[in-house]
Amino acid sequence: MRLIRKKLWKQHRQIISVFLLLTSSYCSKAQDPTFSQYYFNQLYVNPAFTGINSGLRAGVNYRALWPRIPSKFPTYSLAIDAQDLSLSSGIGLNAWSDTEGEGYLRTQCISGLYSYRVILSPKNWVFQAGFKTSIINKKIDWSRLVFSDQLHPLFGITGPSSNPVPYQQSRTFVDFTIGALIKGNQRSRLKNLIATYTFGAALHHVTQPDESITGQVSRLPQNLVLHAGAVIPVRYEVKRYKILLAPSIMWEHQTTMREFNFSFNVLMKPLFAGLSYRNQTPMLFEIKKADAIIVNVGLAGDQNKESVVYKMGYSYDLTISDLRSNTQGTHEIALIIEFRNFKFNNRSNPKKKLECPNF
Repeated sequence: MRLIRKKLWKQHRQIISVFLLLTSSYCSKAQDPTFSQYYFNQLYVNPAFTGINSGLRAGVNYRALWPRIPSKFPTYSLAIDAQDLSLSSGIGLNAWSDTEGEGYLRTQCISGLYSYRVILSPKNWVFQAGFKTSIINKKIDWSRLVFSDQLHPLFGITGPSSNPVPYQQSRTFVDFTIGALIKGNQRSRLKNLIATYTFGAALHHVTQPDESITGQVSRLPQNLVLHAGAVIPVRYEVKRYKILLAPSIMWEHQTTMREFNFSFNVLMKPLFAGLSYRNQTPMLFEIKKADAIIVNVGLAGDQNKESVVYKMGYSYDLTISDLRSNTQGTHEIALIIEFRNFKFNNRSNPKKKLECPNF
C-alpha cells in the first residue's frame, strides 16, 4: 500500500508541477519565446531586417526547449522577405507558433513587415527603419488541466473539478513592433577584403496589448532588443575558400527578464561552427547568472554563381544554470534559402545595394 501511495504521489507531483508552470503564466507577466540562432531569424528579432539582403529570402526555425521535462515546449517560425530597391523598401511575412505543456497553452502569431532604406553613404552604409503589425491568438485547452481537488492519494484523478470553466478560453489581439538598424561595409585597402557591420534596436509590444484569457487584465510587457554583429573575411585561403569570422551579440530586456547572448561563428565554406554564451547580464564571467553554453554547427554555401544562397544550422543549448539536471538542454534547427536574382522590377538603384560577404 505504501508503494502504491508513493507511486501515485509521484505521478500527482508531476501533474501539479506542470499545472503550476502553466498557471504561473497568468499570475506573472508573459515573456516572448527566444531563439539561440537569433542571427538566422532576423525578422523575429527586428523588423528593420526586412529586405536587408538582395532578392527573396525564406527561412524556417524549430526549437525544442527542455526535452527532459514531461511537458513539451516546441516553437516554430516561418519568415519570408524581399527587397525592392526601386522603392527603397522591403516587405515581409513572419509567422510563429509556441506551445506549452503538451498543448495546454498555445500562442500563434502572423505578422506583416515593412522597412524603408535611407542611403548614408552609397554602396557603403545604409539606415533601415522597420515596422511590424501582428495578429496574435492565445488559447488554452481547459479540459486537459488537472486541479488539486481532482487528486486522491489512492485512486489518482477522480471526477471533475469544482473550479469554474472560464467563458473565454481564447483571445486574439493586435500587436506592434518598431525597429531600426545601420548596416555598412569597411574595405581593407591592403587585403582588398570587405567586412560588414550591423547595429540595431527594436521595441516589441509597443502598445502593450491585453493578452488575458480568463477575463483579467494582463498587459503584454514591452521587450527592448539591442543587437550588433559583424562578418569579417580573413585572407587565409584553403582550397580557394576564404574564412569568415562572424561575432554577434544580442541583449533583451522584458520586465524582470534580462538576457545577454554572445555568439562567435567561423565559416569556411561550406561548413561553419561556433560557440554562444547566454547570460542574464553583459558581465560574461558572472557565473551565478549564466544560463547556457550553445554549440553551433551547420552549412552555408551558394549555387549558380551565388544566385541561390543556403544556410542550415543546428544548435544545442547546454544548460549550466540550476536547471541543468532537469532539462536535458535545448535543440534548435534553422534553414534559410535566398534567391539573390529575384526582383520586383528592373528599376533598382545600384547605389542602394551593399556588397557584403555572405553568412
